[in-house]
Amino acid sequence: MRRSGASGKSIKMRRRKKVAPKRRNAPKAVRHRSSSPAEQETEVAQLRRELSEAREQQAASAEVLKTISSSPGDLEPVFDVMLQNATRICEAKFGTLYLYDGNAFRPGAMLGAPRSQRPK
Repeated sequence: MRRSGASGKSIKMRRRKKVAPKRRNAPKAVRHRSSSPAEQETEVAQLRRELSEAREQQAASAEVLKTISSSPGDLEPVFDVMLQNATRICEAKFGTLYLYDGNAFRPGAMLGAPRSQRPK
């Protein structure tokens, strides 16, 4: 084995190990800026509103699923419940659910539609 003169270590041991290149886009620590009580209050109000909306949508979905299971083969009550929930969630005054049969749309359910909106 060949040895270097000064250190006495073998040449093989003195070779540098390959170092993995440094990662340039390393994730940075997220700094949370302190927010004022007013900002925190606004954020809490927004989160409560979002939670309320999510619960309302979940209740509507549960109602539709319950209707589906209680009326197998009959889609009319399912469409009625879907439209009732959709108009309530959207705070709409009326609504129409249209069905597409491959060629054209036809009304599947209507709720509170003005006479001008009703099919003849």
